[in-house]
Amino acid sequence: MTTIAEGVETRSQLSFLLREGCHEMQAYFYSKPLPFDELQVFVRNQMGA
Repeated sequence: MTTIAEGVETRSQLSFLLREGCHEMQAYFYSKPLPFDELQVFVRNQMGA
């Protein structure tokens, strides 16, 4: 089963989820919701492009 965690906001939450085998998550820990054009810039910056 694949688990995706929502609502991750702190490093301790992230660490707990990684230790428990959850490797897909989303929330403000990574970024606030973005309009599509800002999302493209965010993704490019994260990938080092």
